Amino acid sequence: MNNETTKTEQLIQIYKEDSVKENLKALMHQMKKTSFFVPAIFPDTPEVLELKQQMKERPGQQIKLPKGVSPIPAVLNNQKGDKFLPVYSSPEQIPQEPRFDLLMNMPFHACCSLAMDARLQTQGMVLNPFTDNLSFKKELLEAVLAEGAAPAAAKQVKLTSQQYQVMMRQKAEFHDFPLRAFREGSDFIYRLSDEGGTVVDEVYRQAYEKKELYPYQESDFDVMALNIRENLLLVRVDLPKPEEKTQLCRRIYITLQDEQKVQYFTIERGKKKKERYLGGVDAEGKHIAYGEAPVESAEIQRILDLTEQRDGTS
Repeated sequence: MNNETTKTEQLIQIYKEDSVKENLKALMHQMKKTSFFVPAIFPDTPEVLELKQQMKERPGQQIKLPKGVSPIPAVLNNQKGDKFLPVYSSPEQIPQEPRFDLLMNMPFHACCSLAMDARLQTQGMVLNPFTDNLSFKKELLEAVLAEGAAPAAAKQVKLTSQQYQVMMRQKAEFHDFPLRAFREGSDFIYRLSDEGGTVVDEVYRQAYEKKELYPYQESDFDVMALNIRENLLLVRVDLPKPEEKTQLCRRIYITLQDEQKVQYFTIERGKKKKERYLGGVDAEGKHIAYGEAPVESAEIQRILDLTEQRDGTS
């Protein structure tokens, strides 16, 4: 992730929290300076099958496409049956299944032009469809193409300290923390179990680029590890109480089963003060909603029920 991508992902969160016209303009301006990933497949022809075999035999080497063969962008359908071109700000946003033949790294204007291609028959573009899920219709994309590249001196959105802290906390809770849990697996979870707040503070502190605005310390995080069964470890992480009227976590639960299966659950505050939701993040970084959270005394049992259901044991 380069600096432009980081800025884009920050402005995505700002727009999601407050979808006013000014925030949309700022996001579109920043996207014009950013490259995105577009999954694509090759047509199923004998030439392509031979090409795929070469790619397996010569990984990392440049391979020339057969004449007349070009990648076909993957297109998603929404619940209404409308087609949208999916674009992703980073490879981590792309689900591991189904597998795609390649990822095209394209500037935003090229993505807009592709979404406008009549042959794809799309209604527009969808940004990070499995996480942020921001849709842009063709009318907006036409305006973007008409405006051309973003002027260097265009006015940028300035975040208040509170907006920045909310955005970075969301980044820690819904991206950085689960990413480390899934990538590092048992090593990270056992270290979290042993060192407690030190590890949580490390995760949150690293999420904040502006270190002077980091508001927490190790004592703000409380960690409790429970050996539920011989093959199941559950770690509960209590977080500073979220005062802002936005999606932030009250608690995080991480389970480790059979030394390798990791699951990540969240107790979240909604935009209204008394709203409490049970959610989670899967290994592909997709947010999962389980509905209203149970009372605190019943949270662990609900987490265990979900763990068993997803394990296929009940």
